[in-house]
Amino acid sequence: MLKRPGVFVLILLSSIYVFALASPAVAAEPPSAVGSMLKLLKSGRVPEQRLGTIVKLICDRGNEHDLRFVFDQIVEPDHWPNDLRSSALLQLSDASTTRKVVPSGDLSDIAQLFDSNQKEIRETAIQLAGQWNIPAAFESLKSIATNDQVNFEVQTSALLSMANIAPDKTKSLLSNIAQADHTFHERSTAIRVLSRIDVDAAASLAAKALVDAGERDLPATILDGFLDREGGSKVLATAVEANPPQGDVAKLALRHMFSIGRTDKELSDVLSKIAGIAGDPKPPTKAELAALVIEVNEQGDAARGERVFRRNDLSCMKCHAVSKAGGQIGPDLSAIGASSPVDYVVMSVLDPDQAIKEAYTTRVVVTTAGRIHQGLVSDRTANALVLKDATGKQTSIPIDDIEDEIEGKSLMPKGLVKFMTHAEFIDLAKFLSMLGRPGEYAIRSTQRMQRWKLLTESPQELIDEVPTLSSFEDLVLRSKSWLSVYAKANGELPLEELITRTSQPVVYVQGELNVSKVGVIQGTLNSAEGIQLWLDDEQLESGETFENHLDPGIHSITLRIDSNARQADAIKLEFKRPNGSKAEFAVIDGN
Repeated sequence: MLKRPGVFVLILLSSIYVFALASPAVAAEPPSAVGSMLKLLKSGRVPEQRLGTIVKLICDRGNEHDLRFVFDQIVEPDHWPNDLRSSALLQLSDASTTRKVVPSGDLSDIAQLFDSNQKEIRETAIQLAGQWNIPAAFESLKSIATNDQVNFEVQTSALLSMANIAPDKTKSLLSNIAQADHTFHERSTAIRVLSRIDVDAAASLAAKALVDAGERDLPATILDGFLDREGGSKVLATAVEANPPQGDVAKLALRHMFSIGRTDKELSDVLSKIAGIAGDPKPPTKAELAALVIEVNEQGDAARGERVFRRNDLSCMKCHAVSKAGGQIGPDLSAIGASSPVDYVVMSVLDPDQAIKEAYTTRVVVTTAGRIHQGLVSDRTANALVLKDATGKQTSIPIDDIEDEIEGKSLMPKGLVKFMTHAEFIDLAKFLSMLGRPGEYAIRSTQRMQRWKLLTESPQELIDEVPTLSSFEDLVLRSKSWLSVYAKANGELPLEELITRTSQPVVYVQGELNVSKVGVIQGTLNSAEGIQLWLDDEQLESGETFENHLDPGIHSITLRIDSNARQADAIKLEFKRPNGSKAEFAVIDGN
């Protein structure tokens, strides 16, 4: 044997190969695309500032065993910082959604995270229990879903996970919650989830709930469940037609459908009939269009039209920006009047599908699970298609889950004019036809604040008096209750709209500056009456003009506005670089 070393080596290698095939431990560890990174992570030598990057790379490319190591670190208390645990959970969710890769082994420890004091960790864990189909988590999810002290979003997430894990066991619970002895809020949630399990049973309960709905009960949650299902809107239309709600409830349902860019014909027709609203208007003839153009030019009022454009029930600003502020779904309308003839503007409102531009054509996707997604293509990779809907929400759909994909129409609802009088339509068209022309509606040429954030929930102490530094930091700067609001085309933010939204005479609004080069920047208010102003966390002296030396980065400008101490009915804030300053900056626009 010693004289034939080649044969010895061959026998030895063959033995090792057979042993490897027989060994479960070896077979369970397939080659990893991130082996070196995982080894570095396990060594504990990764600097804290690089941990997030390494973990993301592992979640993006690792196999089920790599992800298992990440999962074990997340469920281990006080092992990783909470922000890393939270982001890693989201990355595990993305891996199972887009790559169909789930951590190996028993994942029942996910239930340990349901009691986390970190909101993001708790909510993602509840979602993952259903996404990963973990039966051991069912009873814990049920406790969350039936706990009145848990907020609506978390209860809904728990119910959705239960429905994915054990649909038959969940169905009876949902049917009970959907009965008349529960609140409309609770019934709506149950019906939305039930629509994923049994769309016919859900439709029957939905019709009954809508009949019982009051004028303050919003049907959006119920509708969303059926609009997300293939054929769901038709099933609901049949149930609602047989058991119709009050006209105002039908009108609220229509408004919600239009606000999210859905005009499913069967359901829209039934609701329109119940609401007493005429069906979608026929496209005008050439003669009728010419007459409308004359009426817009001679009788339309752009100021009134802008108020129509800003109405919440029409949702124009959810999709469209003016002067770079507003929704980022449809085209920016800042120059439409200067670049398009009036007849094009009129037809764009009456029949968006005829005037639609290629970049704003939607895609309608049906998944293998019977779900419907509609929106503009935001991104497409080898693994997933990302759609952006009319509210700006982005949904990632795994390519392997797509059963059918077709070209849709415009996200702008075709029947939008049903919610307008003829005079309102004429005024709206006039406003749009003026955008971009010299004067009040010209394209913005200064660095003025167009996109603001409104503090929607202000503790009484913020209303009663100007906050101290600590109160300002805790109750204003760290608040999560901010809502985007937009100035008019001329840069004025109507104070009345802010007061209506908050029901308070004192409001807080905040804008942002992005400084790219250090220097002095000057701000100018149209009026300083009733206003206190903060730059980041520093309160400035009251005055219509203020100057500050700003370092590169994002800076916030917060205004406390007391409407009782103010005569001007709008806020306008502009910025410029004073003589001698080398500062470079831009206001932050968008939605």
